[in-house]
Amino acid sequence: MYTFLLMAHDGWRYLALLALAIAVVKYLMGWLGNGGWSKLDRQIGLIASIVVDIQLLLGLVLWAVAVGDHPLSTVRGMEHPVWMIIAIAVMHIGQARVKKAADGDKAKTAAITFISTGLLVAVGVARVTGVM
Repeated sequence: MYTFLLMAHDGWRYLALLALAIAVVKYLMGWLGNGGWSKLDRQIGLIASIVVDIQLLLGLVLWAVAVGDHPLSTVRGMEHPVWMIIAIAVMHIGQARVKKAADGDKAKTAAITFISTGLLVAVGVARVTGVM
């Protein structure tokens, strides 16, 4: 079970990173190019949120299975889920703000949201891998 979850979480991360990258690029183009907000923009945010939420779910189940029996139970391993939960919270709060923002500010708000999410994910990954 642990090996399967680890492989799923490791593999799905590439989809999560790709979804975040696409969202950041699209929203930066909209913000800096003064583009409007379209149905595609909303769908990109929704898809990115779903993909990242699935990654979080896989990670939390993996963490729950591994607690006490694996190096993930160390302080560094405990820190990683906290960073990821914070990143997801920022993403969802930002998505709610995008919905409420004026049409001219939606791309800016979304870009800041997904850049912030990406940075928090990077810190969480750096902490669990020992880079930071």
